[in-house]
Amino acid sequence: MGALKRFYEDVACAGMCAIEQETWNYLDDIECARQIDWIGYTEFDYQGRDGDWHSQDCITMESARRLVAEGLANAEIAFFVECFGDYVPDRTIPCGSCGGKHRAGDLTLMRHGERFCEECA
Repeated sequence: MGALKRFYEDVACAGMCAIEQETWNYLDDIECARQIDWIGYTEFDYQGRDGDWHSQDCITMESARRLVAEGLANAEIAFFVECFGDYVPDRTIPCGSCGGKHRAGDLTLMRHGERFCEECA
């Protein structure tokens, strides 16, 4: 599996949709033009190949799905939702705090690459 696909899977498992600056500007424009305030913005923290921590701008997957449903999604958001919108892998990941095994899609809170279950968040 390619590194980019794995990255997108991790973003989707965290309940987010990765966006680039062009999409960020697009969303800002449609928020102003249509006076909507329901788009949830967030960041995905990840450790790069260089070992340093990085952040990727994202919106919540819920917001991305709603943008698609309302015909407001640009190509980047529509593609991400089409490919990863229903992605919930079977693999399990340990909680960064309690160590309990959870489905990857259930561990939606991330801090510096560690995923936390609802009880430990």
